[in-house]
Amino acid sequence: MPEIRLMTAFGSVPAGSQDGIRRVLHDAIEQIGQEEGSFKTAKAVFTESDEQCVFTVELDGIRKEPNPLLLDLEMLEDAVTDSGQLSLLKEELRSYFRKVLGKA
Repeated sequence: MPEIRLMTAFGSVPAGSQDGIRRVLHDAIEQIGQEEGSFKTAKAVFTESDEQCVFTVELDGIRKEPNPLLLDLEMLEDAVTDSGQLSLLKEELRSYFRKVLGKA
């Protein structure tokens, strides 16, 4: 299981929704790490301001993708309860992680 450090900052998301988004992101990172086996540590930062969401990650000290991943706030909120949206989120993160590791 990968070691995950996730820092989050929210601007307009209500407190109750923040915990769900945090949990979804953490669980998705953990699941991708277990499924892919391509990293042991993840340092991730998620920020939301005025419904604009930005995600960056460093995997095993590597960050070959200089651009952040832009995420849809509605998809994140839906991923808390909708497995279909969670699957879409995981695929977006998986693709981004490959870029970060220089494998895409």
